[in-house]
Amino acid sequence: MRALFHAALPGLALVLAASTAYAQQTLPEGFFGQFRGKLAVDDGTAEGDFTVVIRRTGRGFAVSWPPRISETFEPAGRPNVFKSVADGRILEGDPFYWARLDGKTLIVYAALIGEHGGYRIDNYTYTVSASDLDLVVRQVVSGAEPRTSKGRLERYGQ
Repeated sequence: MRALFHAALPGLALVLAASTAYAQQTLPEGFFGQFRGKLAVDDGTAEGDFTVVIRRTGRGFAVSWPPRISETFEPAGRPNVFKSVADGRILEGDPFYWARLDGKTLIVYAALIGEHGGYRIDNYTYTVSASDLDLVVRQVVSGAEPRTSKGRLERYGQ
């Protein structure tokens, strides 16, 4: 009996490792839904409304910033890293998206290269807080000081 247990142990370890890797490639339940709120720039220069919808897809999830932008992500083959399913042409001005999960925090990155070669990198950091999301948006533009906006997004709708 002991020999049978030891023979099955490597197979069990493989199944557990595979299920752990799969679990790391999904988002916790608290991220899914529709959220809206106000963001304020740290320097006090602006405040604005912000809406985000995060939903499940076949192999991953989609993040939508109404009314026009929606990006779908799937596992990138590394734990907690997700790639955009779109084939963005970054040198032609299309944004390049990727995302990373760090515990209760989802960070969505968008990189753009302007027509004159300058860059802009945005990161949207969503942290689950009760039934809401805390959001920090950081924008880095070549040649400018980084801008940071913060706010709380409340869940609404179904």
